[in-house]
Amino acid sequence: MTTRLHERFQAALGDVAKLFDRPRELIEDPEFSADQNRELLKHWEYDLRALQVAADENMTGPGMGQNEELLQEVRACLGKLGDAHAPERSASHKHGG
Repeated sequence: MTTRLHERFQAALGDVAKLFDRPRELIEDPEFSADQNRELLKHWEYDLRALQVAADENMTGPGMGQNEELLQEVRACLGKLGDAHAPERSASHKHGG
């Protein structure tokens, strides 16, 4: 992995939503491998679930209404990448565990 790509990947791990507006933009990016896409999408999913928990606790912020739509798109993209756990997995809590 080149230094620039490594730096870009690390930046995306920090907050993937800062680099990509939509999950489909991430999987369409030719620089990241399928494994990198999968890892970034899982981070994005976790972040969106955390925002849902915050919303449930009345800690809302800008863009909160879009989170469910983004979460569905993250799951769809994970499914396209062959993640067997992507489609509407059953979870004991919103963080997916």
